[in-house]
Amino acid sequence: MKNRKQLCFALLLMISSGLLMTACKKAPVSEPETTDAKPNTLALGTGTTPPSFVTNTKNLNIVMFVPTDNSALADYKTRLTSLLVHFQGWFHTEMLRYGYDKYMGLPKIDSTGLVRFIEIPAQFAQSAYPYDASISATKILNEIAAYKATHASEFSNSSHTLILLPNRTDGGDQPFYGYGKNCFAVDNANMAVDKIPNATSNLLGGMLHELGHGLNLPHDHAKYASEQPTLGTSLMGSGNVTFSKGQPTFLTEVDAAILNRDEVFQNPLPTEIPYEAATTTINAQFAYNATTQAFNVTGSFTSNKEVNDILIYMDPDLGSSDADYNAVAWRSNPGTGNTISATIPFSELYYKNNEAYNIRVKLLLKNGGNVSKTYSFSFLNGVPQIGANGSAKFHQNASYGGYGISLPVGQYTTADLISRGISNNDVSSVNLGLGVKVIMYDGDNFTGSSIELTSSSTYVSTFNDKASSIKVIAVN
Repeated sequence: MKNRKQLCFALLLMISSGLLMTACKKAPVSEPETTDAKPNTLALGTGTTPPSFVTNTKNLNIVMFVPTDNSALADYKTRLTSLLVHFQGWFHTEMLRYGYDKYMGLPKIDSTGLVRFIEIPAQFAQSAYPYDASISATKILNEIAAYKATHASEFSNSSHTLILLPNRTDGGDQPFYGYGKNCFAVDNANMAVDKIPNATSNLLGGMLHELGHGLNLPHDHAKYASEQPTLGTSLMGSGNVTFSKGQPTFLTEVDAAILNRDEVFQNPLPTEIPYEAATTTINAQFAYNATTQAFNVTGSFTSNKEVNDILIYMDPDLGSSDADYNAVAWRSNPGTGNTISATIPFSELYYKNNEAYNIRVKLLLKNGGNVSKTYSFSFLNGVPQIGANGSAKFHQNASYGGYGISLPVGQYTTADLISRGISNNDVSSVNLGLGVKVIMYDGDNFTGSSIELTSSSTYVSTFNDKASSIKVIAVN
């Protein structure tokens, strides 16, 4: 085994203890833009009386994290109370469109009627907490944890936290992203309901967008045919921009389904332990119907925890800067006998010419957790490359590293493999397209021992560096 492959395999086996960061600085993408611009703000009333809002058994924790040289604004508690109540009402209105009568829980100080903010003095000056998550995120979370150890009564018993930092006064950048079940945003005098719409800043919508990440929402885009023309922009797409400008912004059905199972939207609390891990399997098949121009998705799953929804994300792979902003998603109910069934019309997709796609099939658990499995395919001249038109990609190293050579459906001897750029005894990982399986043999001309792959493998383990002939076979 090659040293570099040993290294890749070792890295593959490592389990990271870090949290997922969802950065929202994205490159511009060429696609249709929403031009309709109608205000979508909610009236909260006027006067000095605090707005009413919903408090659940488990609520969002809201931290004002104050660096030593940058004080919080004096009015932030009243101003941000109104803004967060506005966010709560917006989430509720959007979820009602899909039949979910749920509210995000906000903690309340009974004596004032305001949202409870946990003001935590930071250990360092503002320059110590730049945007870079590798520098700031864990540092801030560790300081919050240290404060919580001696002030536990100030916190809700939920796992979701919105962390606000005063706008930097030294011109530097600062944390503004989702990070696991935490999210970071900025506070300044313009972070107020009466500043919507704001033509010059995306920070208001940015806070709501990052809060969505902190509440378990990934990026997704409006369906291009049935949603974008009438509903506008998905919050978890480019909704930070449109919400700030008072333009139509909405929650997709899959986002509403995820929030429906989020622990801070439950009142009363269900019996399930929030986000408890499940043991699952997912087996999905995708058939292309050229007449209806759609994918028909079928399959089955197993889970030792109750599954509430099936979520399917069609995510064009446009490069490392894409960040899933163009993923269009569908929700369906689990079928009888733990079956999967959905139809994906191509009319809802914008990218369908010569793009690669990842399809993520997710099981949304009743306890709010989710598990997923990813499938890959590509369009070629508008035709999905699956089944008889499909292929498999063979990689030199584990985790799809080293060279990667795609082979269409067919049979390949050692000489065939070498002629196409795959060295003898050199395959370590295989990425299967939709509707194909692979049989690899350790002898030429399909002889010797073999291994059959019906799903992608980041490391072929017992067959590493053994493939001398290969069959790529259509299975639908």
